[in-house]
Amino acid sequence: MIRASAPGKLMLAGEYTVAIGSSPALAVAVDRRVTVTVEGSDEAGWAVTSPAMGLDKVTPDEVPVVAAVLAQLEDAGLPPGGHISIDSDLGVGADKPGLGASAAICVATLGALHALAGKDTPTVADCVAAHRAAQDGRGSGYDVATALKGGVVLYRPGSDGAEPTVESLDWFEGLHAKVLFTGQGASTVAMLGRLRHYQDSRPTQAQKRFDALELAAKRFVEAWSGGDVNVLLDAVALAQEALINLDRDGRIGIQEGGHAQLMGVVEDHGGLARTSGAGGGDCVWALAPNEEQLAAVLGAIETSGFSVLEVAYPGEGLKVETVD
Repeated sequence: MIRASAPGKLMLAGEYTVAIGSSPALAVAVDRRVTVTVEGSDEAGWAVTSPAMGLDKVTPDEVPVVAAVLAQLEDAGLPPGGHISIDSDLGVGADKPGLGASAAICVATLGALHALAGKDTPTVADCVAAHRAAQDGRGSGYDVATALKGGVVLYRPGSDGAEPTVESLDWFEGLHAKVLFTGQGASTVAMLGRLRHYQDSRPTQAQKRFDALELAAKRFVEAWSGGDVNVLLDAVALAQEALINLDRDGRIGIQEGGHAQLMGVVEDHGGLARTSGAGGGDCVWALAPNEEQLAAVLGAIETSGFSVLEVAYPGEGLKVETVD
């Protein structure tokens, strides 16, 4: 029996543009995790159980990311069947925050089954390929890279067929942050659908907004490496402005569900608000250059109807162990 776990993630920069391969993404792993336990069997066929997802010994096809991992390892020497159990404290449902559950499931399942087959730890390329296979070829890969590596991850998508690159960074010294939750989950799939409609119906305007978002992401990454917290916060404001302009112009829906109001609370009390997520909408970073400003924001949050998301970061990446 093999047990593997992988963390959820929060995005700092690169939303949307990393998915089309035009800009880097900066993300951080959190301490909430998905745990996958696998046990092989001599009998043919795999079954999946997950109390968190309401599944009891279903076929892998009901969990596309698990089916994709098994397909990738079809000739890897796995047993003909067995049982896969998935536990998660990332949250599932419309009232839960988006913390990259599918990416964490992909990485943890791949790590567990690699160990069961006697293979080395999966690579970023292995994880990206499996996750994309489960999503009809879509997905930038930054989320699975973060789940695999843990910590703060700078992800650069490969261009012209090149492999993506992953760099581990430290948390920015002097940046004080908390993660806030609107209380209402957001659908990245729905937002991406509206984004595609925007691109199809107004391609020139959409490209203009994408260019601004790409530039902002690059400046954010440069500022993260620069060491000046005020320069970084200026980059945060630029990135958020570019995202809001895209949202308003394309009617994506990022600021719905209380998101705009939550950002207003942060900014009215001296903090900087930054949307977190590949699509965004349910989680907001509250950022400040000192503890006093952040405390003022958090005091206002207590009476606003919103909540602080209890997560710690940076979290550890993939862990794999044999269970007696």
